[in-house]
Amino acid sequence: MMVKEMKEVIATPYINLEINKEPGVHVVLDETKKDGVYFIKLTVKSVKKRILPKMKLKWSVPLLDIQLYKSLQTSKVDVSASFVHCFMNKNGSNRYTIACSDIRHPILCAPNWKEMCLDVEMTLFSESTWSLHSYETELRVDTRMVETEELFKDLAKWYERKEINLASAFEHATAIDEKGNVSLDI
Repeated sequence: MMVKEMKEVIATPYINLEINKEPGVHVVLDETKKDGVYFIKLTVKSVKKRILPKMKLKWSVPLLDIQLYKSLQTSKVDVSASFVHCFMNKNGSNRYTIACSDIRHPILCAPNWKEMCLDVEMTLFSESTWSLHSYETELRVDTRMVETEELFKDLAKWYERKEINLASAFEHATAIDEKGNVSLDI
């Protein structure tokens, strides 16, 4: 007997989550904002261990004063698999940065530039073979206009609190390719 998947949308004021929800899977999306930084926590729990369903986080932001794009990634091949996406103005100041606490599971982030908006779609478990009872990740969306150095220091501290030691990578992020992407071998 085949179980039919149910598409469900879970929304917060800032972000929408689309999930092909299966029976026995419980999803919680929680959002907080502090000093211009949004923290979006996604928790997925399953009654039994299983390969978690594909999930899409979607949102749009106004395209204000954004001229540069940089990413920090674990793979030199696929920029969309980056765990940090930075959108900056022509002076190199932050306008909008997306960081994900999960750098181990396949997460694809596809920013799409439209007329006056930046549409972001982040896909989790698109190629997953991980059987899990639970999963938790947090997105850090920074909307502050701060210099890159301050942004990277704040990101490094955030990753340290998540017990992911990327501080030295942000402090010494000098290996930038011609497109402005930083590759890290972790």
